[in-house]
Amino acid sequence: MKSRNWRILPRRAAGALGLLTIALQLAADDQSLVRFLNGSSLHGEMASLSLKEGLEWRHPDAVGPLNIPYRSLGSIRFNPEQTWQGGRTTQCRFRFVNGDEIYGKIVGMDQHFIELETWFGGGLRARRENVRNITFLQNGYRILYEGPNAMNEWVRGKSPNDWTYRDGVLCANSRGVIGRDLGLQNSCSLAFDLHWEQDFYLTIIMHTKTLDRHDYRQGAYLFSLRPQSISFQRIQPGSGTVMLGTASLEHLNDRKRARFDFRTHREKSQFAVLVDDKPLATWKDARGFVGEGGGVAFSLWGSNRSTKLALSRMLVTEWDGLNEPEFENSDQELTNGLLLVNQDRPMGKVRGIQDDFLKFHLRDRFDVDIPLERIRQIHLRSSPETPLDRSEREIRVSMYGGGRLSFELNTWTDALIKGVSPTFGRLNFNPETIRQLDLNLHRHPLQGKSLQNSSGDLWPIDTDTGQ
Repeated sequence: MKSRNWRILPRRAAGALGLLTIALQLAADDQSLVRFLNGSSLHGEMASLSLKEGLEWRHPDAVGPLNIPYRSLGSIRFNPEQTWQGGRTTQCRFRFVNGDEIYGKIVGMDQHFIELETWFGGGLRARRENVRNITFLQNGYRILYEGPNAMNEWVRGKSPNDWTYRDGVLCANSRGVIGRDLGLQNSCSLAFDLHWEQDFYLTIIMHTKTLDRHDYRQGAYLFSLRPQSISFQRIQPGSGTVMLGTASLEHLNDRKRARFDFRTHREKSQFAVLVDDKPLATWKDARGFVGEGGGVAFSLWGSNRSTKLALSRMLVTEWDGLNEPEFENSDQELTNGLLLVNQDRPMGKVRGIQDDFLKFHLRDRFDVDIPLERIRQIHLRSSPETPLDRSEREIRVSMYGGGRLSFELNTWTDALIKGVSPTFGRLNFNPETIRQLDLNLHRHPLQGKSLQNSSGDLWPIDTDTGQ
């Protein structure tokens, strides 16, 4: 018997060729999801993946595993029930010149290499020239929430509400409120990807007790977000809101997506907004911190049915209240910068780390030893970013608890991932640490797709057996 040749085709081509389109309806929040470059998607579970053999995918309605060509794959989102296992041993965030970002503990550094310990890959070693900066997290790294994972995690407003959940995405296309108690106490970093179509007006209320509506009888903080600007207000019980600051988003005029990060710190009454991981604005409440609750509520205003919002990749962590500076580019490639906990920014050359001290040559004059506990950030590279040439084999994984890593894939099975990283060399680690996988980075997905997913899995299938 001849084997079937399964081939992914564009939807409009499927109708022209008279192919069979199968709509697979699943209650699939507990399943993985593969998205194809043509916009289609399919629930199930991954068995294996390689560049040569493609993706082997298990589906409950298929007789056997489906073999899908590698060139058709866009991304794979894995079972959302897995949680971060890093614990408070994580002390640093490492950012690399190729855009990678991982969390771990620094073990040592000399003039050529940095050694670190990670929860997902054990001990790793990177050349210093590949590291952009190292940020020391004073209070460790605590995850408050990662998702979204299901609709029942959220409280919906009692008024007409169009917030829905599907495959790791909260969507809204008209007026409505949705909220969740995140257990916010002393500090918070609320980060998420936002996709939009047309103009919108979204408010984010933080440190609130009321999750299903706007409540001006309690202290909280309100961020008002439009494609052109952000405003920040204090909700003052009995007297409405008080404006504390605004910031422009003109650089997003031609954009339809961005990553936002809203930060609050009770003890310092400090607030900050980052867009695409870059600082946008900081504010301080001179009255002191007034937030009374531990929840967050999102509210979409207006009734324009063409407006569509999608929130995804939400990560809520604690924040130490310290802002990260932008170091200016230097003509001297080997000049490094430090940010100390007292906000001083000495420039010089990092010699290495030994016995919990950073050996630093200050301004080409003399050597000093600085305790690591006094350092907020080590900035190693100031050269401007350049476009990356992606190879066919390169993939990017996003880990549970934040962080991302790019490498050339060798094989991926249920038990082990093998690959080669330009930063770390050969890699071997457990696939259960991965939340999402992005493939074919050298290609561009089809443009103009709606933010809302289709109601089911539409997968055009070529059933021609061939020769």
